[in-house]
Amino acid sequence: MKLFRKDTKETKLTDNTTGGPGKKNESRKEIEMKEENVTNMTADVEIKGTIKFSHILKIDGKFEGEMITDEGDFIVGKTGSIKANIKVKNAIIEGHVDGNIVASEKVELKERAQLIGDLKARTLVIEEGVVFVGKCNVNPDGFKMENPNFKEGKKEERKDQV
Repeated sequence: MKLFRKDTKETKLTDNTTGGPGKKNESRKEIEMKEENVTNMTADVEIKGTIKFSHILKIDGKFEGEMITDEGDFIVGKTGSIKANIKVKNAIIEGHVDGNIVASEKVELKERAQLIGDLKARTLVIEEGVVFVGKCNVNPDGFKMENPNFKEGKKEERKDQV
């Protein structure tokens, strides 16, 4: 039984009849990810612990623990259920995440995604139908620089209201 699988084969979309019965057509996005060596954890996989990776990791199963990468992209598939704090470059969430996400670049919450936890990212995309319960900090300039005028502006507004 393989828990991790790297797909490196190219798939052609031109001939739909050669796949045989039961073969599903694959989207262009999935094919592009295969060419970049996506590591897939299927729906029957359950893991607890810490995962460190450097490319693309897609989880359709269950994971509990901590997810860490500086260069990698993380995808939670539609059947994925994650209970972890996640630190990645980019994240695409289609399933359920219970934990905090910190992304140095971009987070996408797809149509039926559920995120229960705080989120920090440079860019955020939320589609209609997403459930998001938590705090959100989106900063296009990055997280290291804080704008002191923004904090002072809030204090001044409160003084004017009193």
